[in-house]
Amino acid sequence: MIVNKIQPQGYCNGVKRALEIVDKALKDKTIPRPIYLLGHIIHNKIVVNQLKEKGAIIIEDKTKTRLELLDQINCGSVIFSAHGVSPEVVKKAKDKGLYIIDATCGYVNIVHNRIISYLNNGFDCIYVGTKNHPECEGVLGISKKIHFISTLDDINKLNITNDKIYMTNQTTLSMFDLEDIIKLLKEKYPNIIIDNKICNATTIRQQAMAIQDKVDLCIVVGDSASSNTKKLALVSEKKANIKTILCEDINSLDKTILKKINSVSVSSGASTPDYVVDEIIDYLKSI
Repeated sequence: MIVNKIQPQGYCNGVKRALEIVDKALKDKTIPRPIYLLGHIIHNKIVVNQLKEKGAIIIEDKTKTRLELLDQINCGSVIFSAHGVSPEVVKKAKDKGLYIIDATCGYVNIVHNRIISYLNNGFDCIYVGTKNHPECEGVLGISKKIHFISTLDDINKLNITNDKIYMTNQTTLSMFDLEDIIKLLKEKYPNIIIDNKICNATTIRQQAMAIQDKVDLCIVVGDSASSNTKKLALVSEKKANIKTILCEDINSLDKTILKKINSVSVSSGASTPDYVVDEIIDYLKSI
C-alpha cells in the first residue's frame, strides 16, 4: 500500500508546553498534593490516561462547566488545561486556597487579553467558536456582553447597534469555515475589526490537508473530542474531496475499510503523540 504521511505532525507548541508543565508538577515534591487536572489537559485520551498513571487526578464531566467542576476540589493543586479558563474560575480557585498551575496555551491567552481590552474600550465583541468547547467556555466567561456565534445563521440573529465592533475566534476552527463567516460579518458590519486567531499549527495543517495528493483514503489520527483533529478531517473531505476517517489509535482503526484501498494519506491532530501515528503507518505499509 502507498502511504503518504502529511506534514507537519506531532504536538503543537501549546500542547508541548502544557504536558511539560504537568510532568514537571508531578515530579516536584514541593507542589501541594493531590494534583488535579481541571478537565482534560489536552483532548487526547491516551495522553490523559498516561497522566493518571503518573498520579494526576482528572476532574472531568462534560455536563459541567469548569466552574462547577471546581466544587470537587477542596485542597492541593489545580492545573488549568491548555484550553484556558474564565476569570471566575481563577477567582474561585484562589478563594478555595488551591495552588494554581496555569497551562493555558499562549494563543488562547492572547484572545482573552484582546477581548478584555476591546470591551474596556467600548467595543461590542463577537466571538466565533464551537458550542460547549472548553476554550469557548473560558472566553465567554470573561463577560456576558460577548456575542457568541458558531454558524452563518447566527450572524443573521445579531442586532448590534454599536459602530465599534471587534471579532475574534476559537484558535482551532476550520480556516475555510471562518473565511465564510468573516465575509458575511463584513457585509453586515462594514466597520468591524477582524482579528483571526486560528493558531499557526492549525492553519498549516489544514492547508496541507487541502492540497494533499489524491489518494483512495485519508486517515486522521486523534481524539474524537479534539476540535483541531475533527477540522482536519472536514478539510480533507470538503477541500481535497477525499474519503476520510478518524481513528484514535491502531486499535480503533477500522481495518475492514482498507481491503480495497491501494493508497492512503495520514495526518494527525496537534495533541496526538508521534508513536501512535507511527504505529498506524507501520501497519499500513505492511499491507
